[in-house]
Amino acid sequence: MKGIALSTIALFIIALVSIILLITFVGVNMSPAIKKGYCDMIRGFSGLLPLPEHMKTPLPAFCIETSTYQKVVTIKTGDPNEIAYEIAAHSLACWKITGEINVGQDTNCFELVLKGISGEVTKDKVISNLPSGYKNIIDWQAGSITTEKSIGIYYNATSKLIVVV
Repeated sequence: MKGIALSTIALFIIALVSIILLITFVGVNMSPAIKKGYCDMIRGFSGLLPLPEHMKTPLPAFCIETSTYQKVVTIKTGDPNEIAYEIAAHSLACWKITGEINVGQDTNCFELVLKGISGEVTKDKVISNLPSGYKNIIDWQAGSITTEKSIGIYYNATSKLIVVV
């Protein structure tokens, strides 16, 4: 009776390890729901194992939670070109922490408070400040900016774009 129970437990552990290894090899192309479950399972196993911290394997990059709380940034310059540069820089920063790793959920990144604008900031001015490989990551919904206002920059997981509104 004990032999059957021990062999059953051993087979169960081998099956679990096999499933974890399989998921690890194909983990890059998983949907967000599966990623979350996989990451929770890996965190649980690493917490259960009585290993010192330096012996535990690191979590995959998509399991590391980055703190992407909305940060408020005040832009005091009135020059439209500098404002366009700041919007482009913050949009690219939002993309780096959300879009490149496909966080799988909508994420607020920045609120830019514009003080004292003298001129017009348009989508074309902002996009001209982005590197060539990133010109198509912005969904511009802010219209033409000519007055003091707040601009929100967030990642839209459905469209996989940075929205500037």
